[in-house]
Amino acid sequence: MPKKKPTLQSHFTDAVSSIGKLVAAPIHFVKPKKPTVARKIASSPGIEHAKGVDTPPEDNSIPIQCIDYGKGGFEKKDFSNITEALAHPRPDWGGHRWINIEGLHPFIINELRKAYDFHTLAAEDVLHIPQRPKLELYDTHSLVIIDMVRIKEEVLASEQVSIIVIGDILITFQESKGDVWDPIRTRIQNPDSRFRRYPIWYLGYALIDAIVDNIYPILERYGDVLNDLEEEAMEDPKPSIQQQIYLIKRELYALRRSFWPVRELTSKLTFDETSPVEKKVRVYMRDVHDHSLQIIELVESSREMCNSLQDFYISVVSNRMNEVMKALTIMAGLFMPITFLAGLYGMNFEHIPELSWKYSYPVFWGACITCTATLLIYFKRKGWIGK
Repeated sequence: MPKKKPTLQSHFTDAVSSIGKLVAAPIHFVKPKKPTVARKIASSPGIEHAKGVDTPPEDNSIPIQCIDYGKGGFEKKDFSNITEALAHPRPDWGGHRWINIEGLHPFIINELRKAYDFHTLAAEDVLHIPQRPKLELYDTHSLVIIDMVRIKEEVLASEQVSIIVIGDILITFQESKGDVWDPIRTRIQNPDSRFRRYPIWYLGYALIDAIVDNIYPILERYGDVLNDLEEEAMEDPKPSIQQQIYLIKRELYALRRSFWPVRELTSKLTFDETSPVEKKVRVYMRDVHDHSLQIIELVESSREMCNSLQDFYISVVSNRMNEVMKALTIMAGLFMPITFLAGLYGMNFEHIPELSWKYSYPVFWGACITCTATLLIYFKRKGWIGK
């Protein structure tokens, strides 16, 4: 069915109602930045003097999970507090241990620091958010900080994830509950998986890889939204479209800022001579590095698409405004001679010859109709009407 051609009335109605649309325009999904655990100026470095470092949280308020795995078997335990988790003995068959903390609390971080003897500055970086994604190498351990981005309930949510690797122990700290690592937990249970045969850094690679790969569906969703906005801008360029484009650009900029350092981080883990990652794991880490480069390119491509869509929207709005101005100009041109005649014979001069003439009224109407018809024919031949 052919689309209905826009009329002068529709252009005029859209132009008048656009002011109201600016007020009632919908807002694209965006989540305000979380409050940070900020350091005081000139405070002592480290976590020992952090507020609440000596006060344990309530039991079960922060989920703590411990996974022991290796060639000898697999064991997963959930604990209500950090004391129970640290007291849990390692299995007789040894293997690797993964401790996951879903929440940031100074007491828990400090207890883990004392138990596994990692640097107090590393503990401080875990607690004080947000940190720039980075890799910190210490004598006996390593710290990786990366942003985990997800869409939860139509909201773009980003949280800091800290990974500490000490020997055959890997500790992860999350800001809140929930992550993208459930497939990894399932794979670890498989006796034939590489997790059982490879060093602990293979788990570190898998965790980083899951965070990076989770960006692909998010970028695909942004692409779908931008395509829908392009079609909507072509059919009905509402003011809310420009707002959504701006908000998408802002969120893409946040993604770029979060994942630009990941390229440097994965490069150090893969190619640097001081990298703590074993050689047979670096091959897999190189794949993450390639994915990080692809994501940056996709983000840049999406940002360019936003700029093009914004220019397209402005062009469409300008064309529609030109159509409205053209319609109003034609209307003014049609009524201009009639207005002139009405103004001329509406003057209060005493001696106007035509006023006393018997046929003056029908002649006046004939002159008005003739002028209007002549202008319509002229505009039609010029192509200003009917196209």
